[in-house]
Amino acid sequence: MLKLIQLELRKHRFARNFRAVGIANLVLILFLIMIGFTDQGAEDYAFANYDVSFMLVDTFARAVFIIFGGALIGKLIISEYRNKTMNVMFTYPIKRHKIIAAKLIIIFVFTFMMILFTDVLMGALLVVANHFYDFIPDTLTMREALVLLLKYTISSLSAAGMALIPLFFGMRKHSVTATLVSSILLVSVVCSGFNGPMFSINTLIVLPLTLGAIGLWIASLSMIRLETKDVN
Repeated sequence: MLKLIQLELRKHRFARNFRAVGIANLVLILFLIMIGFTDQGAEDYAFANYDVSFMLVDTFARAVFIIFGGALIGKLIISEYRNKTMNVMFTYPIKRHKIIAAKLIIIFVFTFMMILFTDVLMGALLVVANHFYDFIPDTLTMREALVLLLKYTISSLSAAGMALIPLFFGMRKHSVTATLVSSILLVSVVCSGFNGPMFSINTLIVLPLTLGAIGLWIASLSMIRLETKDVN
């Protein structure tokens, strides 16, 4: 399996995606700075405390990388069905589900790591910036930081599972467009907020975990169906 994953990474020149991750994080930093300036003094100030600030960062990180995960599904799986290159791969002396599993593992791990990395990076930048400019009227203890790290590690795992849900829609017609549209619609639901940054769908921990489990179930179901269904 590890060999398959390495082959997939080389075939798709996966390192290029980290350049896009860097650009996405830079845009996110600028966006957070803009929110900090334009929202200052508002009753529901986005940086009212560290808990709300980290929730805001995590919401944006999940939105960006769930869509990114959808794009990877389109590139690594759906496009190969449309271009018939998957047919060639299935002639190899390797079980079909292992080929798809390698691709899905790449997407899941990448999405999880990038969301968690963004959460930690943006969180660290917030703490450092607040040390100099004191725009968050709150203090962050080491214990609170560890609790937040655990919370958003779980959030990143569930979001990585959610990122696999568009596979279901993309595989129906082997459509990259359907995959991306379903990713965007998913983000519009799970990353929506009510009453400003104080509440979002993600605060209902059961829902993200359920959606994450559904994403993993869809992935496993896709692999099982490959063993019994011919490739069109």
